[in-house]
Amino acid sequence: DKTGTLTLNKLTVDKNLIEVFARGVDPDSVVLMAARASRTENQDAIDPAIVGMLADPKEARAGIREVHFLPFNPTDKRTALTYIDDDGKMHRVSKGAPEQILNLAHNKSDIERRVHAVIDKFVERGLRSLAVAYQEVPDGRKESSGGPWQFIGLMPLFDPPRHDSAETIRRALNLGVNVKMITGDQLAIGKETGRRLGMGTYMYPSSALLGQDKDESIAALPVDELIEKADGFAGVFPEHK
Repeated sequence: DKTGTLTLNKLTVDKNLIEVFARGVDPDSVVLMAARASRTENQDAIDPAIVGMLADPKEARAGIREVHFLPFNPTDKRTALTYIDDDGKMHRVSKGAPEQILNLAHNKSDIERRVHAVIDKFVERGLRSLAVAYQEVPDGRKESSGGPWQFIGLMPLFDPPRHDSAETIRRALNLGVNVKMITGDQLAIGKETGRRLGMGTYMYPSSALLGQDKDESIAALPVDELIEKADGFAGVFPEHK
């Protein structure tokens, strides 16, 4: 099983791959805005990865006064922090699912093609995407819808392999033991993890196990042959495991 066995079950961000969309903003600013849109206590799964990128976690609230925090929920699929800076001006930052953040952006039609291109690039490398946005709240009321939202950037998320996984798999392979991966994550993430661990990238979707694969050459294979041939399966549900 991939998550927590082959990997650390701990999301990280590759800062070198952060894509910036707003003028006058650099990757460090994207990280800071994302950290402000995170909880510093009672964190969700993503918050520690973001806040942990700061030199000091206290930077996430340095020089600002928190007014309201919107926690992640299945409807909004984003978090948001409304805050007041040292000059008494109100601002709001948000992080979350790229489509939700893109829908906020005042210039959605201008940037959506590039946003989707970056997301696709991340997916090819087995990376999930987290989007960040910012707005000013000129009237200073937390209930206010605020000014135009700016789409600030996209951050790549990845659950890295455990430090001993690659060596353990190498030793198993040298002993003639074939190691197969099963994961609930999408196919690209399974392939990227397999590549990093040196265990192969012949990964198949769970539909292949159920004989539902669109590729007839795969669908025609007996399940036992498919399992022998594969390095792993992705998009697997607990009952499949």
